[in-house]
Amino acid sequence: MPDWRAEIGRRLSPLGLAPAREADITEELVQHLEDCYRELLGRGVADADAQRLALEEVGDPGALAAALRGTECAAGPEVIPLGGPASGGHLARLRQDLRLGVRLLATRPGFTAVAVLTLALGIGATASIFSVVNTVLLKPLPFPEPERLVTYWGTAPEKGLPEVNMPTGIYIVHRDRNRSFE
Repeated sequence: MPDWRAEIGRRLSPLGLAPAREADITEELVQHLEDCYRELLGRGVADADAQRLALEEVGDPGALAAALRGTECAAGPEVIPLGGPASGGHLARLRQDLRLGVRLLATRPGFTAVAVLTLALGIGATASIFSVVNTVLLKPLPFPEPERLVTYWGTAPEKGLPEVNMPTGIYIVHRDRNRSFE
């Protein structure tokens, strides 16, 4: 991949921009040139021709300088990032990273569709599993003091049944003789 920074720096030097502003513009233009270059290579254009055509996208140095000079005048005073000067402009960098991410996702719609579908399925599966676990395991039973509830059952190995419900009559007899449970 060609190094576009030197050519962009040469084209921006007549403007005399603030270093931070020049770095922002350079970053945007480098990303644009890399996208054009990759697209041209994907179409089967030779490497040298792809570099030349990508640089033609930016235009000649004089026109670029004039266009940027116009935006610099229209921009007005420098805007302090939302995080303030003490934060180092983290929110401004985050915004720039998000713009770059959206631009890259837009260049590959197939990958974007697969990524969005994967996230949707993952979020949906996680939400449904959590709702089941929450209902079955985490929510308390709708009884006062549910930790004191017990199950009463018996076995009938002679009939081949490992577990059976007790008949009501046997339950009543055990309930009346019981001294451990309420």
